[in-house]
Amino acid sequence: MRAAGNRLLIVDDEPAVCAVVQRVAEPLGFRVRALNQSNLFLETLKEFRPSVLVLDLRMPGSDGVQLLHQVGESGLATQVIVISGMDQRVLNTAEKLGRSRGLAMLGVLQKPLQREELERRLRQAMEANRTYAPDELAAALSSRQFVVHYQPKIARNGQGWSVDSAEALVRWMHPEEGLLPPSRFIELVEEYDLIGELTDYVLNTALAQVARWRAAQLPIDVAVNLSASVVRELDFPDRVAALLERHGVPGEALTFELTETTAMADPTKAMDIFLRLCVNDVRLSIDDFGTGFSSLKQLYQLPFDELKIDRMFVGGLPDDDEARAIVRATVDMAHALNIKVCAEGVETRAALEYLESVGCDRAQGHLVSPAVPAAALERVARSWQG
Repeated sequence: MRAAGNRLLIVDDEPAVCAVVQRVAEPLGFRVRALNQSNLFLETLKEFRPSVLVLDLRMPGSDGVQLLHQVGESGLATQVIVISGMDQRVLNTAEKLGRSRGLAMLGVLQKPLQREELERRLRQAMEANRTYAPDELAAALSSRQFVVHYQPKIARNGQGWSVDSAEALVRWMHPEEGLLPPSRFIELVEEYDLIGELTDYVLNTALAQVARWRAAQLPIDVAVNLSASVVRELDFPDRVAALLERHGVPGEALTFELTETTAMADPTKAMDIFLRLCVNDVRLSIDDFGTGFSSLKQLYQLPFDELKIDRMFVGGLPDDDEARAIVRATVDMAHALNIKVCAEGVETRAALEYLESVGCDRAQGHLVSPAVPAAALERVARSWQG
């Protein structure tokens, strides 16, 4: 279910804050309603059906955490921005809680609000609120409007770092709106039961590209993301094996990345599928490690070859003491389990140097390169070889 129109509900006990949000939102085309107390929240939520909720964590009579629970139970696909003058760690925890409740979290903002950042988040919400019909997405698949870009990963070697693999990331080359990121369409692809077809398309495209790279003397492996829906398809390993054979690519050149939620959506089928993939030498990577609730259990039960440290922790390197401790402990634990570690969201040379000092195996982020077309990735790879 998706909220209709661009409707914004502000819940904050400071009228001045409500006024600031309203002045930013209305020129963008939002219909705005404000609440300065929480006793009318649930009634307003059901009647107004906001597409965006701007919510203060500290409300008299009922804190924002309780209101987040009510949003999650409402069945509405309201996008949420949490605001507060509290510590950034508290805000990050609130965002994590919202995501765990299935809410579409647009992020967190500290008070005093920065108008430019608030406007950016609201524009992002408007884009996400644009929906596409099932036949539109199906037609895009059949006419090959989807393209695959690649974000390189660098690996430690004796001389430093070099590109050894890349994550395949799908984009939609929309005939009217241009290149769209997956956040604009991937949930709808899931909802319309097209994710299996899209995954097969991305996998086929990526393996064909790996074969071309190898022919050009570029030994770059590829990683493809898996959704929970695909992990329930028992014939998926057969499709993977057929594509590997078609393109002449060995199984060890392919890694599937999946989140903790995906891995445990159906544990029995997941173990069956993962084991068959491992028999064909395909590798498994657990994505966004540390942001879920059963990470250690999954590392113990499932045959992962790699874990990816979430950018939430990497972004604080090397200055944040807690980020350093978490990253170091994660690397040590993974290596004790014979699992390699990739750090996501590496933005600075200083962060990369810290990761190297604690023995992190791979790194990925804008310091290396954003996701780019295959030809551009080849140039990135050769520059890191140099």
